Amino acid sequence: MACNFTLYAMLKREDDKSTAVVIGNPRSTDFEVVRTSLMPGLLKIVGHNKDHPKPIKIFEVGDVSLLALEIIVILLLYNSGFELIHGLVDRMMEVVGAPFVSVGDDTGYYIKCSDNPEFLTGRQAHIIYKGKKIGTFGIVHPEVLENFDIPDPCSLVEVNMESFL
Repeated sequence: MACNFTLYAMLKREDDKSTAVVIGNPRSTDFEVVRTSLMPGLLKIVGHNKDHPKPIKIFEVGDVSLLALEIIVILLLYNSGFELIHGLVDRMMEVVGAPFVSVGDDTGYYIKCSDNPEFLTGRQAHIIYKGKKIGTFGIVHPEVLENFDIPDPCSLVEVNMESFL
């Protein structure tokens, strides 16, 4: 079945044809796949509210088709810095009681460089908790922001919260 997977293109992601759950008879193109990430929806909201006063700070907690509870936070500021979103990640992990540990230590969490196309190169990282990747954060790539009609820089973190339940 050929589907309009524009969300992959908008996020600069490759569609591997095995990730998204396809809806057989959707009411509109907005609902032809079950979401695998909260990121597109939140960026769409920011794009529609870009004229509101800055900073814009929003979050969403919800399910994705991976059957995992995820939380996503986006910061739209005049200058979204990696250190701001990194500080938020550290605070989130502190609140859930996860200690910061050295790379390879499976008793807490650490961050590891990532290379996701939806974020700026060198300004993104994976969150590793007890040896498993549970999230990614960074500065959203300018092409992705343009695809969602967002004129200002954004930082974003997406975390699978199921690891803490």
